[in-house]
Amino acid sequence: MMRKRMAYLALGMGLLFTTHLRAQFYLGIEAGGNKNYLITSNQAQSFTVYDPKGGFSLGVPVLYQFNEWFALQSGLSYTQKNYQINRTGSFQGIYQKNTNSYMELPVLAHFSFGDEQLKGFINLGGYAAYWMSDHLKGVESNVLNTVDSSSTSNTLSDNTGDYGYSYSEPYQFSTVKDKRLELGWIAGVGISYETTSGHRFFIEGRYTASVTDQQKNYEINQVPRYNTTWGISIGCFFRLTANDNIYHYVNY
Repeated sequence: MMRKRMAYLALGMGLLFTTHLRAQFYLGIEAGGNKNYLITSNQAQSFTVYDPKGGFSLGVPVLYQFNEWFALQSGLSYTQKNYQINRTGSFQGIYQKNTNSYMELPVLAHFSFGDEQLKGFINLGGYAAYWMSDHLKGVESNVLNTVDSSSTSNTLSDNTGDYGYSYSEPYQFSTVKDKRLELGWIAGVGISYETTSGHRFFIEGRYTASVTDQQKNYEINQVPRYNTTWGISIGCFFRLTANDNIYHYVNY
């Protein structure tokens, strides 16, 4: 008899201190801009600097909200990770801009805090990306120019401008050199506002860092090259439907 009473008491206390929540599924759209840095060493390349360049991103994120403070976020996005190689000193005027396109798939833990409508949030997780294309645009020294060296200072900067060779062409990937699969981690912070109709508008700042080299291990004393990207995006999630069959319980 005592055991039954204790069991009923435990059950009643469990129901009293349990929050009953329904999982929610969201589908969204987002767009933004970024600045990418190619992290590498140029010690073996005199008069050469790698400068960051801007790009943009477009994505279709999905969000599975387990409770009011935790969700999982993923989705497919197109993003650019651009950079520019500039020559300095007597090579001034020679450059190459690399416009790189990636398809990216993140998997993020989404932590939110605030009231029912206005919330701050933090995203932490990893991603896999595929390097789809690279377009090269720049100016190179024209070694076949007919400038009279006796009337110039005879530096490579004199071979640019009217005498420089301009080019704009797609990069041809090498199966020996290029590693097109990129893996890395993501950290983001932002603010969201959800309307009563289930539209969740958000703005997020995000830091993305690759942990894989852009190159395969194809030569001795190879210098690695990593993408590091700072970005900001705005977007909106649309709440589709509640999962009426699966419930989640949070015990306090």
